[in-house]
Order: sequence, then C-alpha cells, then structure tokens
Amino acid sequence: MSGRTASERIRFALLRPTDFLHGKGSPHMCFKRSQNKSRRRYTLQISFLVLLFTWWAPFSTASASAQAAQITSIVADSCAKESAAASVPVAIEVKDASGGVLPRAAVELHCGATVHNAITAEDGRLSLDLRPGEYQLLVRTPGFANASQTVEVPAPSGTVEVVMVISAATDTVNVTADTGFVPYESNAGSKTNSLLVEVPQSISIVNEHEMEARNVITVNEALRYTPGVQTDEYGVEPRFDWLKIRGFDAQTFGIFRDGMRFNSLAGKLDPFELESVEILKGPSSVLYGEIPPGGLINQVTKRPLAGRSTQIEGQFGAYDRRQGSFDTTGSFDRTEVFRYRLLGLIRNSSTQTNFTPDDRRLIAPALTWHPSDRTHFTVLADYQHDGSKWSQFLPANGTLYNTNPNGIIPVSTFLGEPDYDRVTRDQGSVAYTGDHLFSDGWNLHSNYRYQYIDLKAQTIAGNGFDGTSQTEVSRYLFATPNTNRFNTVDTRALRRFKTGNWEQTVLFGYDYQHIDQRATSYYLFGVGDLNIYHPVYGQTTIPTGAPYLDDNSLLQQHGLYAQDQIKYRDHLIFTLGGRQDFAKNDITNFLPGGANFSHLDERFTGRVGVTYLTDSGIAPYFAYSTSFLPNAGTFVYNATTGLSTTPAIPSDARQVEGGVKFQPRTWNSFITASVFQINETNVLVADSSFNEHQDGEVRSRGVELEGVASLSHGLNLHGGYTFTATDNVNDVTAANIGKWLPQTPREQFSALADYTQAGGHFAGLGGNLGVRFVGKNAADAVNSFFVPNYALLDAGLRFGYRHTLFSLNATNLTDRRYVATCTGLTACYYGYARNVIGTAAYRF
Repeated sequence: MSGRTASERIRFALLRPTDFLHGKGSPHMCFKRSQNKSRRRYTLQISFLVLLFTWWAPFSTASASAQAAQITSIVADSCAKESAAASVPVAIEVKDASGGVLPRAAVELHCGATVHNAITAEDGRLSLDLRPGEYQLLVRTPGFANASQTVEVPAPSGTVEVVMVISAATDTVNVTADTGFVPYESNAGSKTNSLLVEVPQSISIVNEHEMEARNVITVNEALRYTPGVQTDEYGVEPRFDWLKIRGFDAQTFGIFRDGMRFNSLAGKLDPFELESVEILKGPSSVLYGEIPPGGLINQVTKRPLAGRSTQIEGQFGAYDRRQGSFDTTGSFDRTEVFRYRLLGLIRNSSTQTNFTPDDRRLIAPALTWHPSDRTHFTVLADYQHDGSKWSQFLPANGTLYNTNPNGIIPVSTFLGEPDYDRVTRDQGSVAYTGDHLFSDGWNLHSNYRYQYIDLKAQTIAGNGFDGTSQTEVSRYLFATPNTNRFNTVDTRALRRFKTGNWEQTVLFGYDYQHIDQRATSYYLFGVGDLNIYHPVYGQTTIPTGAPYLDDNSLLQQHGLYAQDQIKYRDHLIFTLGGRQDFAKNDITNFLPGGANFSHLDERFTGRVGVTYLTDSGIAPYFAYSTSFLPNAGTFVYNATTGLSTTPAIPSDARQVEGGVKFQPRTWNSFITASVFQINETNVLVADSSFNEHQDGEVRSRGVELEGVASLSHGLNLHGGYTFTATDNVNDVTAANIGKWLPQTPREQFSALADYTQAGGHFAGLGGNLGVRFVGKNAADAVNSFFVPNYALLDAGLRFGYRHTLFSLNATNLTDRRYVATCTGLTACYYGYARNVIGTAAYRF
C-alpha cells in the first residue's frame, strides 16, 4: 500500500463501495417586548437546557432555523399594514458615510408575510410601490455592516435615506431577514464576501432555509438539487458523505469546513450544525491549495446571533427514528457585545439496512465578542459521537439484473455479522474566527481550527456469489481503525481602494495545514459464506490476521496567495489571483521491513477572470483557473530500472469556464448558466502488472444551469440541469481511452417548489414537491456495463400555528427500488428507499 497516494490509501482502506430562520427573531415582529418578559424567557431557556440534559432519552429533531423562518412567517401581521389602502411610491437611497452612493445594494422590506426585495441602481436609489404601514428595512452590501431600521409608509419626505457604515469582512454574513432560498454573497469564492454575481466562477449555495424546508438529514441530501454535484455515489452509506463535483471525487481533499480542510472520509457533520453549504465548481487552488479539479464543498457552521431565540424539536420517522434537538442563541446583555449559541442533538435510529443503526450525540457551543462593527471574534467548539455500520456490497445478479432465479435481493440485506460489524466515531473541534478593521482601511482576518477524528471500523463484506450457486455469497474481513488530527490556520489581509472610476479589493493571505493520520488496516479472506436470501448469522468463526497497512502520515502544507479584484465604472470587473504552495508528506511505516517516505511538492496556481455587470443584473463572465493535487506516497514505474522507485509528481488541472449570471433588480432570484472544460494531467494509471504510471489524462466537459427564486406570497423555487461528459483521454491501457469515467452520470435534472400560504383561512399551511433525475453511469473503466437512470420524487407538508410548526417530509415518495451505482459485478449499491420523517418544532 505504500505505493498509493494519501487519498487512494484512504479510499482503499474504507472500501469505497419564515422567520424562525437562522434562529433569529422575526424581522416583521415590530412590537416591543417588556424587560420582564425578556427576563422570563431567558429563565425558561436555562430551565429547558437543565431539563434536556437530565432527561437523556432521545425523542427527536429536524432542523432549527429555516423552519423557524416558516413559523414566524405564519404569525399574524404585527406591523399594521393597511391591506385595503392604495399603494404609494417610496424611494430608498443608499449611501456611505461620506455621502457617496452605493449601487447594487440588496434592499429587503418586510411586513408580516409580505416581503419586497430589490437592488439599488447605479445612482444608489430604487423606488417601490408599497401599501401604507410600518415595515422593517434591511440593507446589505459587501464591505459594510448590515443596516436595519423601521420605515413608515408613506415616508414623510417621500425618500428613505440609509447610511452604511464600513465593517470588517467576516467569513459569514448573518442576516436577520428571510431571503428564502436565494443566495446573495459568498466568502468562499473570493474570501472577500463579494457578490456572487461578480465572481467569475460557478458557485452554488444551499442555505439554511432550504435545508430545513426539505428537512435534510445529511450533507449528501442537502446537495441533491445542486447542479454539477453527484450525491449518494455509493447509495446507502451511513458512514460518510461521498460526493463528486463535475465528475471528480470531492471527498478527502475537496471537503472544507468554514474555509479550512475537513476529511469527509473519516468525519461527518450534521446539517443541524450548519447554516449553509457552499459549492465552488472547478479548480480552486488559488485560494485553498491542494484541491481536486472539480472544486470544493464548504460547510459553514452556525454562529451566535444578537437576538435571543430558542427552538426545541422532536422528530419521529421510518426505521424507528427518534431524535431530539435544541438550538438557543442570543446576547448576554443589551449592548449585544457578547453573544452565545448552544445547540445539541440526540438520535437513536435504524436504517433501511438490517442491523445498521444511525445513532448520534452532538453538542456545539459558541461565543462571540463583537465590541464594534470593526472587531469581531468568535470561538466555536463541538463534540460528536456516532454509531453505525458499513455499506453493503451486493452482487449485480439480483440487484441490477433481475435474472437471478431466486428473485430480487431485498434492499434491507445485510451481509456482515451483527455481532462483529461496527463503525464508531468520536470527533471534536475547537476553533476561532476573528477580524479587525484598522483605521487605515486594512482588514485583518484569521481562522484556526484544531480537530480530531477517532474512527474504529470493521466489517465482514460480501464479495459476490461463490461460484457454486446463486444464493451463497463469499465474504472477507476488513478493519481499519484510524485517528486523524488537524491543525489548520488561514490568515489574510484585505483592503478596498477607490480612485475615480476604479475600485480595487486587494487580498494577501497565508494558510497552513498540519494533518496527522495514524492508520492500520486488516484485510483477510476465509470468512464463511452466507445465504443472501436466507442469512443465518453467527455460524462462522471470525478469523484474525496481521495488518497489511500500519503507518503514520503527516501532511504539512504552506500556502501564500494574493488576489486583486478590479472594478471599472461598476460594470467591468477583473479578477486576478496567484498562489505558491509547498506541500510536504512524511510517511512512517511500522510494518516489518517497511520503508519510510518523505517528499516535498511545490506548485504555483492561479485564476484570471473577467465579468461584465449590466444595469439589468445580467453578468456574462469568463475565467481560466488551475489546481493541483499531490500524489505523495506513490512511486511510479521506472522503465530503465524496471522498478517502481520514482516519486510521483502532483496531478495538475486546468479549466476554461464561461457563462452568464443573472440577478434581477426587481425580484428575488439568482440564475447561473455555465459551460466548462477541465483537463487533468499527470494522472496515475496502472498497467496489467499493477505498476503505476503517470501518463494518464482525463477530461470533463459540460453545461450547468441553475435557478433559485423566492417569489411573493411564499413561493420558493430551485431547479437545475447538468450535462457532464467525462472521458479518459490517455491511459497505458488502450481499452480505457475514450471511455466514460466510472460512477459519473452524464445527465442530471432537478426541480423543487416550496410554498407557504401567508393569509386567509389556511394561513400557515405549506409544503414542497421535488423531482430528481439521474442519468445512467458506467460501472468500470472499460465501460463493460452501465447502471441505468432513475427518477425520484420528494415531498413535504407542514402547518404552523403560533410558535409551533408541524411538518412531514418524505424522500423517494414512491419507494422506487433502484441501484445507485456499481463498481463491478460483485459490488452494487442500492439507493435510498422511501424515508418519512415527522417533526414538531417549538420556538420561544
């Protein structure tokens, strides 16, 4: 195994097989609460936490903040809007402290269930027709603190003036208003909180509102409606989130948390702990270092909020799912300088696979110090314990093919040994994020996280029919206990300049990763066969054996990066970036006679892009970017010596991408259309003798369309289409050239509609309906057989009354049996069967 990359060693070792929103107060609840009531609520919060932890009996959860948005959105109007009165024109003008106008500022006005969204024009102004009443106004624009105020309509002067104050650029922009499913800005694509429409790269964001409306229970599930992302690659997989972006594996090197690396083939985050998931598509090494060609997925952790709120949930569902959760946040005092957040979750659940649990315990505290708009510092921590089991490797004959004379293999089939198989994981982290805006305009920002993941996993896995019948499956033992220790830090400085018609945002940064993994793996044949149709467990002696892998891998990466975003007359935007990386990998081999390994890789990567932003919100863009991925620990074949003694160099990737983004000024939506081509070179390929060569090249070309909209009267839409043509351009095995990359569908389509009735006799009644189509995919490198396409329906129904929300969500509503993918005739993976979950949430 010493000849494999760190990523490959891990893969092999694991046998890949609405204004309850964000826990904030309702923006349209404009009445004042008395201090006594505030004190009583605070006392209730403390009492509830004591009660929850003394009652250690799981009862259930779903999500917290987006359903919160839906609960308060169905509370009766508190802003005294005169619905019967005629609309009057109201002008809004947004300026900075010097009096300069601010174009393309996002403006949101709320009154009860009524939400108005617009973007200021080039003169910093906009005009809306509103019915008389009292509205809550929120204005946002990058580089400035969010501004909120109460607006009376009609306005005394006819114009509402908003003055924005310069603020530090934090990683996460917490917004009080409910913008529905629509994203606005992202720190991940630029590390400067730029508007999405201005970044020359395709970026998708699944926010908390959408995750909770759909009641997602894994990050995989959160991304099922995102174009360009392949989820549930190996079907039912309770251990990890297996994901691909634009045809390339994202796990291990492509999964991040709060902008820093997170190993998803050891750890797993719960969506209840996240406020959004960001997807950067295409090579992104310029800001993040070693990254797969397809891009990265950034999981954004929930942060403390200024307004006090607490939510508790109970959840019951299929497979005896019982879950309880809570999420409480707020400020310790009236000045809102110190803010807290504490969330927790307890779950006991089975899954569709026999003897396979999905149990979890999670606690996550956070504390923020926010003395002014110029300084922000947050400390976050969490601890999580999981109990589960392995995914199942089933024969194609009986799953993919209906030709087995004994019938279809049930989706609940378990091929291991109930008393031996187990996956237990303990993971925890301590982190900080902070920034300060100096008086000269420079903004210093720093992130740090220490994280540990202890994984103990062992299984008896299936290896296809034994050759004597179509019922007896041969099996083998596999075990891989490992520990992971991460120290990651990212420090950067940025400043915005403006000279005449020119604006610049310059960024300089340094990041460091110290990833230490201790791994041992056992692999042993000789376990007794099992009748797959009538299994009898406990009839065989579990053998023991010596490890074939026993080492310690230390990866250290230093990266220096710089970026310049140049804007001319608020229309033409150039993005230039470059980065130098130094990645060192040291492997200590503990096997008898095993050799140690040390190697240093250096790479320069970059991005050049241009965007033209029109007054109507249409923004065509074009970009060229590069990335690299080390192959540390691998030795390639030397034709001169006939030995595999040459250290492998990193695999390199380049992408050309063009497209159009559209963010209308008059309605709340965001649309992206993109075309791309990615070429990855120096790809490791093996010959017939299993010698590694570095002559491979693969290519991914495609088209992606995505639209997200939050329309009036409570309607949210999310749709997408993906065409990804992957092929093997060069390989030492001629039969592989020109073939599809395995486990990668060419076409995907999804559409989701979510609606909540805002008024009338059925106020508070809502739900959603979604459809997902996944095209056929090749099972192996030579494309000897394909897994057919499938289409699935998801649905949800909810009703909110006062501070309580009841919801019912179902995935794969028709309970279609399908195979997600195969990696050979002996290893096929069933997709998720129907899963129905009911939730009751209460907020105070």
